[in-house]
Amino acid sequence: MSESINEIPKTYDPKAVEGEWYKKWEEGGYFRPQKGKRNETFCLIMPPPNVTGILHIGHALDVTLQDILTRYKRMKGFEALWLPGMDHAGIATQNVVEKKLAKEEGKTRQDLGRDEFLKRVWDFKENNGGIIQKQQRSMGASCDWEYSMFTLDPEANTAVNKVFVDLFNEGLIYQSDYIVNWDTVLQSAISDAEVEHKDVQGAYYHIKYKVKDSNEELIVATTRPETLLGDTAVAVNPNDQRFNKLIGKTAIVPLCNREVPIVGDDYVDIEKGTGCLKVTPGHDFNDFEIGKRHNLEIITILNKDGSMNEFGLEWKGQATKDARKGVIQKLKELDLFIKEEPVIHQVGHGDRSKSVIEPLVSKQWFLNTNEMARRSVEAIETEDTKFFPKQWENTFFSFMREPRDWCISRQLWWGHRIPVFTCSSCNHQWAQEDSAKICPNCSGETLVQDPDVLDTWFSSALWPFSTLGWPIQDRSKSRGLERFFPTSVLVTGYDIIFFWVARMMMMSFKFQEKKPFDDVYIHAIVRDKQGRKMSKSLGNGIDPLQVCEEFGADALRYTLAAGSGYNRNLNLDPAHIEGNRNFINKLWNAFRFIAPSLEKADKITEETLPYEQLDIHEQWILSELNNVAKTMNESIDIYRFDDACSEIYQFTYDKYCSWFIELSKSILYGEDQEKKKQRINILNYSFKTMLKLLHPVAPYVTEEIWNRIKDTNEDLLISQEYPEYKEIPVSKETGTLMNEFINLVSSVRNLRQSVNLSPKEEISLYFENKNPKFAQFLDNQKEFLGSLARVSDLKIISPSDEKPQKSLVAALPVGNIIIPLEGIIDLNEQIKKIKKDLEKNKKDFEKFSKKLGNEKFLNNAKPEIIEETKEKAEKYRVTVESLEEKLKSFEG
Repeated sequence: MSESINEIPKTYDPKAVEGEWYKKWEEGGYFRPQKGKRNETFCLIMPPPNVTGILHIGHALDVTLQDILTRYKRMKGFEALWLPGMDHAGIATQNVVEKKLAKEEGKTRQDLGRDEFLKRVWDFKENNGGIIQKQQRSMGASCDWEYSMFTLDPEANTAVNKVFVDLFNEGLIYQSDYIVNWDTVLQSAISDAEVEHKDVQGAYYHIKYKVKDSNEELIVATTRPETLLGDTAVAVNPNDQRFNKLIGKTAIVPLCNREVPIVGDDYVDIEKGTGCLKVTPGHDFNDFEIGKRHNLEIITILNKDGSMNEFGLEWKGQATKDARKGVIQKLKELDLFIKEEPVIHQVGHGDRSKSVIEPLVSKQWFLNTNEMARRSVEAIETEDTKFFPKQWENTFFSFMREPRDWCISRQLWWGHRIPVFTCSSCNHQWAQEDSAKICPNCSGETLVQDPDVLDTWFSSALWPFSTLGWPIQDRSKSRGLERFFPTSVLVTGYDIIFFWVARMMMMSFKFQEKKPFDDVYIHAIVRDKQGRKMSKSLGNGIDPLQVCEEFGADALRYTLAAGSGYNRNLNLDPAHIEGNRNFINKLWNAFRFIAPSLEKADKITEETLPYEQLDIHEQWILSELNNVAKTMNESIDIYRFDDACSEIYQFTYDKYCSWFIELSKSILYGEDQEKKKQRINILNYSFKTMLKLLHPVAPYVTEEIWNRIKDTNEDLLISQEYPEYKEIPVSKETGTLMNEFINLVSSVRNLRQSVNLSPKEEISLYFENKNPKFAQFLDNQKEFLGSLARVSDLKIISPSDEKPQKSLVAALPVGNIIIPLEGIIDLNEQIKKIKKDLEKNKKDFEKFSKKLGNEKFLNNAKPEIIEETKEKAEKYRVTVESLEEKLKSFEG
């Protein structure tokens, strides 16, 4: 420590230090994995953000928690690798470039052709992609950026092609007509994860279906009457006595007059709707399953762009919403329409295109995941891989115990092209890892590659091992596949447990015969302070970069970590960020206070601490610090970031700053040089230990302070050893006595404040002793009672001794404290004030008590209003009792 207090800025300025420290860390190689004292590895693979993405508050939470874990493990002596990456985000990126192309040139991708369009996307990626990585750096992300990988890098493509070909050759990948979520704007299948369900105003349309060769009619209710043109059955429940006699007969589909069977199926709900269900296997997921059970014909009435095809009769070429109007009008003309009932129902929309998603049967590539899913379930059941919090296992099991075949193809151009080739000469079809030139069946050279690309999740499923070099042997060796796989933990949100977590597990067991990670930590989803989803329409979003600009990255990181434990949602109040900026400033102010003394500090280690020579304050602070280290290690190890943050906050703010520094002032300003030297040493040691504990959460401010107080031979804080709990020679009694003393001083301060005593006004204090050991301790603390509570005279009395009249009294577990008021305050004024307050609180208490005694109020008011009234009545009752007690003591 060489700088004077005048050289230290009065206030901490994050903007002045954050960029500089990040540069020093990165250029100094501190983010690279280094063999540590444990000879163990820690590996965390970053969930790759979209190449088009910018940092939002959810990303900021991801970055914060993963960085805390990486910095913590690095300091614990692990060879720590946090491996970053970027996702090509097939749909999102293609959508952005297509919109740009349409806006700037008025062209479609088809106008350019596949090769030219892909060139445009790559140009876009190079010019605009990866912005988020720069923003992650601003949050302090200590990734090894040299490991960074893009999901369309050649190495990633090698892994994807090998996996596809192996699965294809094993018969697990196959092509089939199946119903999928079809985006009519993108003209591609999309996954369930890419479908947003929105409430839409619609209607149930009641329509007559005639039964062939009879006068009977069946009534169906549907929200999509135009789809009747694709009906291939009417279903009823076999147990429904109203209709089960019709099973096996034939119904006539209106308008197209198609004859279809009436089938019995348990899926039909007897209690819901009309009891009769039109079955359209080509345009409804549930109907598709009914169709499979009854071997029904599949009729598709839509083109890929969502318009009606030739099955649409006179509405061919029209959009479904227009065809719907025409169908309803025609049904009315034919007296087949009964009524229309308004209803609000959920309709799927593409999260990128915002268009209505159509269930559509199309030829797609599928992966049979049954065996892979079984092995993944076993890993969770046996706790080979653990979920934190554990309850998220149930979400995992709900998908994986009865897995559906995975639709892995997308009708896009941007992505991993499916490596399946067909010979035009002999029609032979095969999968091949590299580009095919000759048919292996007939040696023909006219080959056609499948035009589709793979679902983005397919490449993401390989991420834990493809990023570590698999399947390229030299690359696997250089990137440490054997050392770092399985990885240590996956940190992600609950919304992609199936879409990503489960798929990584399946692929890892299949191709590595190992789990991909030891732990899965499912963090909360960030919402606004009212618990609402953040959105542009609500205007409640929080820009993390703007927050960092205003309050600093450490304040945001601390706030996010402090709200992250085992909770489902993190309701983020901007006021909390400001409050935690104050916490960062408190740390800085503590540093500024002790800084002038630190030049005289000796270098002390845990091994050289002279515990037997320390006074009780010093033993207490070291014991409390040791307990903080214990809690923080235990909490971070099980991903309870909230508990870890709470512990270091309370220690820093309350115990170190509010008490230990205050207890040290009289010593630092005193004449006893030996005491002063010892106190400086403990202030320095405990403060540096505190910085180490806090560093993973708030890296910038801690590194800045560390480098102002560290010894010349000490390295940066990022590489220091993380403090751990140790058995130390400090008795539990020390902590008990100090905590009781702190409680007593706090009570004296509160009593002083209750009568508005000036901070400079000295008082006498009577302590009615109920604990001789504490009384003796208190007698030895007279000096500190004077500096902390302005007590000039301490009298320790027994319960039988006479006590001063007209005084303030507080009961504590160790004894009562009494402050005489004669000559200190104007008692008459205080009595008047108390009487006035007492009268007001009595009236308020009577008002709410009267309400609670009113039967009409109790019968008609909402439960929450009644509960609120009870709380207010109780609050005023307690206040009245307190004021009456105070008045009694004042009046003697």
